[in-house]
Amino acid sequence: MRRVSGTGDRRGIRRHYAALWLAASVPPVIGATGAHAQQTTDLGTVETSDTAGDVNSAVYQAPTTTPLTVTQPTSVISRHYIENNIPATSNFDKVINVAPSVMTSPSGSGGDDAKISIRGFQNGQFNTTLDGIPLRAFNGTQRSGTFVMTNDLGQVAIDRGPGTASTVGDATFGGTIALQTKAPMSTMATTATTGYGSFNTQLYGLQFDSGQIKGTNGASLFLDTQFTKSDGYFTNTAKERKNAALKIQQPLNDNTTLTFVSMYNDVTRNYFEGASLAQIAAYGPNYGLSSSPDKQNFAGYNRWNLKTDFEYLGLKSDYGDGWHVDNKIYTYGYNTAGLLLGQDVTGGDANGTIFGASNVPGTINPVNFRSYGDVIALTKDTFFGDVKVGTWAEHQPSHRGNFNVDMTLGQKYISTNYDQHLTLDTFQPYVEADWKAVPDLTITTGAKYAYSARSQSSLVDPNTGGPLDYAQSWAKVLPSLAANYKLSSDWSVYAQAAEGFLTPPVVTPGSNVQPQTTWNYQVGTAYQSKIFTVAGDVYYIDFDNMISSRTIGGITNYFNIGGVIYQGLEVEGTVHVGHGFSLFANGSLNSAKNKRTGQWIAEAPNATAAAGVIYEEGNWHASLTDKWVGQRFGDAGEKQPLSPFNQLDMAITYKVKNSLPNLAAVTAKFGIDNLLNSRGIVDFAGYSGAAGTPLWYTQVGRNIYSSLSVQF
Repeated sequence: MRRVSGTGDRRGIRRHYAALWLAASVPPVIGATGAHAQQTTDLGTVETSDTAGDVNSAVYQAPTTTPLTVTQPTSVISRHYIENNIPATSNFDKVINVAPSVMTSPSGSGGDDAKISIRGFQNGQFNTTLDGIPLRAFNGTQRSGTFVMTNDLGQVAIDRGPGTASTVGDATFGGTIALQTKAPMSTMATTATTGYGSFNTQLYGLQFDSGQIKGTNGASLFLDTQFTKSDGYFTNTAKERKNAALKIQQPLNDNTTLTFVSMYNDVTRNYFEGASLAQIAAYGPNYGLSSSPDKQNFAGYNRWNLKTDFEYLGLKSDYGDGWHVDNKIYTYGYNTAGLLLGQDVTGGDANGTIFGASNVPGTINPVNFRSYGDVIALTKDTFFGDVKVGTWAEHQPSHRGNFNVDMTLGQKYISTNYDQHLTLDTFQPYVEADWKAVPDLTITTGAKYAYSARSQSSLVDPNTGGPLDYAQSWAKVLPSLAANYKLSSDWSVYAQAAEGFLTPPVVTPGSNVQPQTTWNYQVGTAYQSKIFTVAGDVYYIDFDNMISSRTIGGITNYFNIGGVIYQGLEVEGTVHVGHGFSLFANGSLNSAKNKRTGQWIAEAPNATAAAGVIYEEGNWHASLTDKWVGQRFGDAGEKQPLSPFNQLDMAITYKVKNSLPNLAAVTAKFGIDNLLNSRGIVDFAGYSGAAGTPLWYTQVGRNIYSSLSVQF
């Protein structure tokens, strides 16, 4: 580990980084022949039972399955489940909520993006990838409702372990939410979709699939466009979202495929930070924002417009003689010209600015970043197993500001809290090998070199109130060891140990901020048959130097709480009972406590559970799912206790194919979320204003959704 400061040193870091990035990005020589490259679902090593495609099997109907060759606890959620059980207006947080040890707050930050916890690890403490590309902001966090719509997902996998050396990304010790885009259809089709639901929620979508285009060596693509709008469950929290996604797959020859993906999102909404207990008691559990311009929680003073894009060019090739390459060069961007926030949405702070005693104070908070990177993996098949070397390299410049303004006078400038240009550089080369010790035993070992450098150039720094430039870098070698043993064709066991590493979300001038480190240990098993599937694991994670956070008045402050021990038990399973019916259940017992004090860390539930029934027969698919989350504390130091909550959802889908000439399929979907209309407090949202009034989210009440898709 080394500390770097000063602008000259920072330029040296960037030159060193650029050279490493260019070296890692140079593709190998093309020319060898081999098998035709097909797009595969790559979760490391994915294998299910022979009944995976059988509609009348537990594997097919299960909401989550654990592949038989994984080396860590993994819950795979298929496209089939997403299409039939998730509202098209939802984000991926709704998809993953069914998995064990996963908690998603039904309200979420801003009334849209859910707060996600996996084994008690929070946003920024687990990894999120899209087609294998790590997604993260400058502080390591990732919103669930900003880049990809569920209609464009082919599957989602929740890996609740640290992965192996080839698992790239930040905070892999907390698990990985691996999002994968769907493939283009094999035949030409146009699909039009419309939907309507509670709170005046509307959906309009149009997707074109080319099928295999003649004269292009089998090229195919899809272009999906969607528009959604809603008044929102909470008062005055309307939102609109426009989305477009393009995916092109072009076989170059018999052994090489080129893939291009581009996504664009434009979201506008009133930003809901939470409500005080007094507001909830006075106005009801769905109280959000005010319609009065003389109040600091007026909807017009709490507003957000965000534009994002995501693009990559991927080359996947089998070069022959056991050589394979997978390379993705990418960029993605996040830009909000100004998140508007009232100074105190609880009304605890009185109005008044330098421009008028009754004028409404607030802040404007611009944030933008752009990531440029490359993920490359080179694999060689050998007589004893696979050997893989690769690199993830990324450069991410960003800017953030926080300015006091007069809302009454159209955000007239008053003063600056901070105005910063930040840079995050990452370099992660690795080497990994599989050893087939015996025919049914695979041992995977490797090491990853994790290097990160952060720099901040502040016109106004939050630590000093004036201009300041500073930088810091961290580096560590992270070993991993894992094994999978096939006891039979449908039953396997696995074990894993790995070291983890995470840089602090910010750097502080004049202090030697230490990185967060972990050691993960876990063992588990997975079984699949036509009648039932079952998987389970136990885990133990030793976490040193954990950095927690607290949000007051919209500004997040970070602090070190020392060491934490995470440990628990997780199980999941599905039984196919016949006549189209399957029963499923999963659960977890989780513990996340401070080593020194024995206190629970914030937002870590002590248990989760999910159970339900699925019916699929002929054209019909239906499900009834209940998710329960145990008790937890909203803030560090066991402050702001939260009671257990649950949510019961139902979904019904009817699909008929070729009902009329030139009509390929018609799909109707109907569902009710929160069938029991639970509306209690489910999450702590931070503190507001100078007085630090606690803010809360209540559960979104019963809501109905419906949609109709017609495919020509």
